[in-house]
Amino acid sequence: MNDNEKQFEDFVRQIEFDDSPDYSHRDKLEQDLLAAFQKQPRQINIWRIIMKSRITQSAAAAVILIAVLYMFTGNSGSSAWAIEQTIEALRNYSGVHMVGTVMDEYGAQKGCELWMRANKSFTSSKDTIIHVDNGVIQWVEDGSTYTYVPQNNTVYYENAIIAGISQWPGPVLFELFAHSENTETIRGTNPATGHEQVTLLCSLISALGPQSYSIKFDVKTKLPIELAQWNNLDRRGAPFFHARQITYYETLPDSIFKVEYPANANRVEKELAIPESSVGLLSDPQDGIPTEGLSRQEAANLLLRRVYQALINEDFNEFRKLCPASATWSDEFLQYIIQSKDPQLRTAEIVEIGPIFKEGYSKIGPIVAVPCVVRTKGGTLREDKMIVQFRNIGGKSSCVFHGPYGLPREIE
Repeated sequence: MNDNEKQFEDFVRQIEFDDSPDYSHRDKLEQDLLAAFQKQPRQINIWRIIMKSRITQSAAAAVILIAVLYMFTGNSGSSAWAIEQTIEALRNYSGVHMVGTVMDEYGAQKGCELWMRANKSFTSSKDTIIHVDNGVIQWVEDGSTYTYVPQNNTVYYENAIIAGISQWPGPVLFELFAHSENTETIRGTNPATGHEQVTLLCSLISALGPQSYSIKFDVKTKLPIELAQWNNLDRRGAPFFHARQITYYETLPDSIFKVEYPANANRVEKELAIPESSVGLLSDPQDGIPTEGLSRQEAANLLLRRVYQALINEDFNEFRKLCPASATWSDEFLQYIIQSKDPQLRTAEIVEIGPIFKEGYSKIGPIVAVPCVVRTKGGTLREDKMIVQFRNIGGKSSCVFHGPYGLPREIE
């Protein structure tokens, strides 16, 4: 990993406390804040935030934002009327286009353009491409994610879908809004169009730290027309990402997602990593399963089979033990978010737990990525790539389920 890459990672993880030259003190405050939110009984921390892009350019920053944005919940309150109408208005749209700005690793605003296309079941994005003014391009192709950086003529790649959103911005997403907390709504008029609009304000703690959002809906069209995201809880300062234009499409042509780059570009595979902010959640020796006498492959197989079986059986206490990040989540939330609101999309059968295909390290030990194929109650085959954290605490070896490595992929 080069210095610029490390700098970018630090940037996307940082929480915007008041500036101080004592960075070790600021890091402690950030960790204390995250720990405090973990202890709140009604605070939701998002398991399905899947963006782990480890590149040095603002393309990754924008796509990370989109994943986080579309995985929050809040209190619908008086907004329920607008949410329900938006749900109906979005049912036939499989494509979305966003134009706006993103803040790069140096705090400068860069123009960007994002296109996404939904998967067959309209549960998440399948195809994604983002163009940044500095020439960086990030896209998804055949289940892998690529980022071309013209400054060093290099394509960074990962064998996982780490660009896109885990909840497609359609009916499922906005049904989440209708069952949520800590959201405010403001009614007003769009000065450019004269149309009445509703602004939804929300904040959350995610795997990337504190986030807050502002999303504007046009009351006439029922569609979201603008959004902004900050890396703090109170929308302080310039937004990290600001989509000033959002357009929905019934279909998008394949040509939009085609990418051309120099044939002589370098190719570099990115490391497997997890956010440092989540490591503390994985450190309790009471969680997970013991691994004494087992190879990493055997231990990962056993753990992931128990994870899936817990979801199939709706044994959420077992799931929380295996996946410590979910310790404070309610049964309703686990079923609604992880299992899906639609019963036909829920996991019904474990088809295959594959061989470890990638390894890395966190502060507490080795991590591995494992491909899993499951069948839903509706009969669809789905591939999930899962990350398992190994650790040795007090002389005892064990492992826990960290979460997904990228978005799930429907097998057609």
